[in-house]
Amino acid sequence: MRFFIVIIVLTCILAMAATIGTIIVGSRSFEGTVVDKPYETGLAWDEERRNQESLGWSVVLQKATYKTGKNDLIVMVHDKNGAPISDAVVSVVVSRPSTRAFDNTHRAVVQPNGRYRTEIDLPLYGNWGVVIDVSRKKERTTFNRLIFADKDKQ
Repeated sequence: MRFFIVIIVLTCILAMAATIGTIIVGSRSFEGTVVDKPYETGLAWDEERRNQESLGWSVVLQKATYKTGKNDLIVMVHDKNGAPISDAVVSVVVSRPSTRAFDNTHRAVVQPNGRYRTEIDLPLYGNWGVVIDVSRKKERTTFNRLIFADKDKQ
């Protein structure tokens, strides 16, 4: 009987230690609220999608995989007919999905044929989020893309 009591007590102690360890690790790695107002954010997301559809604009990144470190990011912007848009203002926000510590905003410089170039820094290996803001005259929309920084790519 004592053996079973010792087993039960040890199991409870291990479960409590695992729970406490999880709480400590979770509280040290979480930066706070992911989205302040999730309902309103969802509505804004839907509105942005409708705005993109009505404008008919599209963006394409020249590459989806980059090297860690400094890179040229080329964004191609097209209208609803597929023609390049060369008179827009394009800015790019690059961020890590897991932290805000590496968020950077860049203004892209227009190049020929509806291309916009900016230099970005991807200091860590892995996925990076790219938010591309395109405005032209009184029209404006944003596009979200995912890129990958590969430590072995040259």
